[in-house]
Parts: sequence; C-alpha cells; structure tokens
Amino acid sequence: MILQNPHPTVVIPDTCISTYMMKNLAVHGNRVALIDGETGQTYTFAEIRQDVIKCSSELVRLGVQPGDMVCMCCANCLEYAVVVIAAAACAAVVTTCNPNYTTDEMIKQLSHSQPLMVFCNADNYSRLKKVAKHVSSIKHIFTSSASNKTRSIQDLIRDGTSQEYPIERKVNPIEDTFLLPYSSGTTGLPKGVMLTHTNFVSIIELSRVGFLQTGNDVLHLVLPQFHIYGIMMTMNTLVQGSRMVISKRFTVESFFKMVEKYKINLCVSVPPMVLAMYNSTLHSKYDLSSLKKVISGAAPLPLTVAEDVQKKMNLVIAQGWGLSEAVPLSTSYLSGIPLNSVGILPPNTFLKCVDPDSGRELGPNEEGEICCKGPQVMKGYYKNPTATKQCIDYDGWFHTGDIGYFDEFGFIYIVDRLKELIKYKGFQVAPAELEAILLDHPDITDVAVIGVPDVEAGEVPKAFLVKSRPSLTVSEIHKFLEGRVSKFKYLRGGVEFVDIIPKSASGKILRRELRAKEKLKISKL
Repeated sequence: MILQNPHPTVVIPDTCISTYMMKNLAVHGNRVALIDGETGQTYTFAEIRQDVIKCSSELVRLGVQPGDMVCMCCANCLEYAVVVIAAAACAAVVTTCNPNYTTDEMIKQLSHSQPLMVFCNADNYSRLKKVAKHVSSIKHIFTSSASNKTRSIQDLIRDGTSQEYPIERKVNPIEDTFLLPYSSGTTGLPKGVMLTHTNFVSIIELSRVGFLQTGNDVLHLVLPQFHIYGIMMTMNTLVQGSRMVISKRFTVESFFKMVEKYKINLCVSVPPMVLAMYNSTLHSKYDLSSLKKVISGAAPLPLTVAEDVQKKMNLVIAQGWGLSEAVPLSTSYLSGIPLNSVGILPPNTFLKCVDPDSGRELGPNEEGEICCKGPQVMKGYYKNPTATKQCIDYDGWFHTGDIGYFDEFGFIYIVDRLKELIKYKGFQVAPAELEAILLDHPDITDVAVIGVPDVEAGEVPKAFLVKSRPSLTVSEIHKFLEGRVSKFKYLRGGVEFVDIIPKSASGKILRRELRAKEKLKISKL
C-alpha cells in the first residue's frame, strides 16, 4: 500500500533558491529577522537582503564561478544565511562541514568536495590553514567574525557593491546542485548529498505547511546551521517572516533566559535538549509562559520523556522525521497526533513500507523499511553513483534505511534502524569510519562498531575488537582515538574484546547480531 497526504498538492516554484529567497526577504522589509541570543545583535530582513547583494558581488570579484564549491565550516552566526544565499546567486554549490572536526576529518571531507573558499570560526582558522596545505582547491579562507588573521564575512559584505546584482548566471533548478551536506546515508562512510535548487525550495515549501509557522512566531535555534535541520529552519524562518533567536551552544539556563527575554514560543530541538529541560530545577526561576511548542527531531524522543515534559512545562511536544537525503518526511501540523508518532506525511510525498528481505509491499501496521518519493528527495550522492543506486531504486523510491510503519490513520512510526548509522545527540557517527581508524592500530586485527542505547544521548558508539596483543587495554584504545576523531565519535558505549567478529558469507559485519546481544545484556541487568 502506498501512503500519501490527502491534502492538496503544494505548487513548488520553478526557480533557483537565491531568487526564491530574495523575493521572500523583500516582503518582510525592516522587521527583525534574526537575533544573536548571546549579544542581542539584530538583523532585519531588509539588511539580510542588502548584504546578500553585496556579498555576492564580492564573491564574483574573487572568482567564484558556476559550480564552484563554497564551504561553510563555522558555528551558528547571523550572517550564515547571507553567505549561503549569496553563493547560490553566483550559481555556486554550498557545502557544509562541522567546525569541530579534527584536521584529518576536515581533510577527508574537503578533499572530496574541493571547495574554492571556506568560511570558518576564528578559533579554527589555524586548523583550516593546515587543511588548505592538503586541499589545493582552497584559495580563500574567511572567518565568521572579526579577526586580525584574515578577512571576515563582515569585511566581505562591506567591500561588496550593490550595482552588479542580479548576477546573470543561468541555473537549472531541477538539475543543478545548491547544497552539499555530508551524511553517512544508509551505510558506510560519509557521502555528499546533492540537493538541487528545486529540492531545497521544496523543503522550505513543505516545511511551511508542515510546522504551521507564522510571522508572529519567535523561534530558538541552537541546532547547528551546518546540519540540514538547522539550515532548513533558518531558511524557512526567513521565508515565513518569523523571528529567530540564534545561539552557538546550549545550556538549559541560557535557553530559559532567552525564552524569558525574547518571549520565545517555539523551539526546535533534539532529544538530549528536551531531556535536559525536563531534568532542570530552574523552571521556577524564569518566566517560561511564552514557550508553547517544542519540535524534536534528528533522533527518536522516548515517549515517557515527551509525556513528562508536556506535563511539567505545559507545552506541546511534536516529533519530526527526515534525513539529509530527504527532509521533511513527516510533519506534525495536526492536533491529536500520538506522541510516539513522528507525524503524518507532508504534501507531494509518497511513502511505502517494504519487507527488507523480499521487497514485498506492506500494509498498515506492518513493520518494514520505509521508502519514499517526493520533490525533496536528493538528486544523489556526489561522485558516488554506486551508493546512489543502492538507495534510490529503478522506480525512483528512496530507501531510508529506517524500519517503521504507518497506521490506519496515516500516522507514521519509526521503530528501528536498518541502516548502520549511529545518532549521538543528533550527530551522525558512521561505524565504518571508526572501524577504519581503529584498524590502523597495530594491535587490532578486526573490529565492529555499533550504537548502544543511552538515555541522554540517544545512542553512543561501542567497539568490539579482536586484538593481536593480549596485553592491549581499553584505555589504550580510548587514547588512540583522541585527536583522531571528534569528541562526539568517542567510544562512550565502551570497548569489548572478542575472539571473532560475526560476519556473513560475503564478509559483511553482522551488526544486527551484535545489537541483539547487546540488548539481551541490558535486559538482564
């Protein structure tokens, strides 16, 4: 059975993302669009639009050509969207990178995407200089804030002009890539996700319908803008005319202060944030009466946590679901959606559940791999046609790698993950990447990494290792990983030495066996 939204089809504008964004920014004029939650600095829709024009002219002067890569490797900032839209106006491709990555991690990703320029933080500028020595495509590095080391985004905007806009560069919205975030997909190492201009315009249009955001809303965003969730909400807010309070880092007290100060009524979050809000003892210290809705995504939110937060904080919790390759895949704009559901299918989107082994199409309340079609589904993986064919079949169905079902009312439920990806506090951890690094250790002969449940983080990585030196210790393994991977990839789930790693006849690691054994251990505790 194929599921689809019963509501009318949404007409997706046939235009490039920069034209689409500039048209919508012009509608909202001198109203405040963005607020820096830490400094209180504001940015109006008109100022954003004017700065996009200046920034794009300077990017052209610096040699940005159609198809060139512009990399955003910085923490949240007010000007993030300015650079993204300006690069799109130049017909460039925007690729995103976690600014907390180690030098080696950055080299791997940027060697693949080959950016012409990178925007980073002042505190990781020296790291990017090292990266540039290994990635010859990088010709310019800018910081996201004033720096005496190099030019900043503000310098770029100041030096630009408004006389050359619009830039006469043709874009094929359906075919040309606009955004290249990196995802581990359903399996394996991180891959570049090619989202076209039409893909991203569709994402915004479907999100507008899905979250019923209005121009009167005041949102809080601490989710990283380099993540699809964060950049989607940023662009959606600029189109919708809402006001967004942006933060670089999350603490419960700083968030509660901002709710009181700016009268925030909507928060986009991940499960660890929701859990921290619930466990806090600071509720009575601040006026949180404006906060009415919390949207949780990027990882499953336990039902008991959602129920308790709603009661304790007198607000509504809604879950969303999507992937870098296809977002949103569910929306929560109806009342009466069960708390353990991720919502209903957005317009223009089709979904089916199939048996992972036989491919047989399933009906309501039958669990299987969820597959979908829609205008928000990626074009494919960058420079990786094999991986693209593995997840988008000959009929155009994208196989999400998530196990779930839909009920007779059309509510969607996610129950497990067929794919290998680990979600630590919403961040993606690819087992294959950790396994490759661990196999570089001279005393490890085989390895398998899985995600194990964790109340606070959702999942944490655990490694099963076959060692050649009997005296090898767990602490040596942890020390070996330090500096080689970002902290969110650390083996917080532990290290277990084993005699053999279970594998199929073809040599594929049987992670499901390891996960089943781990669940059995937990159930006996």
